Amino acid sequence: MIKTITMDCDDAINYIRENVKVNDKLELSYNRVFTPGEVIALDTEETSAGPSCKLMVQVSSNLGTTVELDLEEIRDDLVEIKHTPKEGEDTTIIIIERCETDI
Repeated sequence: MIKTITMDCDDAINYIRENVKVNDKLELSYNRVFTPGEVIALDTEETSAGPSCKLMVQVSSNLGTTVELDLEEIRDDLVEIKHTPKEGEDTTIIIIERCETDI
């Protein structure tokens, strides 16, 4: 079953922190980039610069590229996240509402 929810970028990053685990499948759409793959590392520790939500993703491709993303750094560019737990639980699609930013 696929569940679709809408939330702002802060709630979406909190969803990642609370629900995503190593070996889960993620499809991240941000800016003009699409990154589908398997989470191989997740770091949500606070740093001196503030909150962090770093993911290491093994991209689903013939090249087997690994990408490290800090969701806090790309938060304003997030468009959609598709999360499928490795245990085969329900897939969740998160549609990201625009976050308010100070310019």
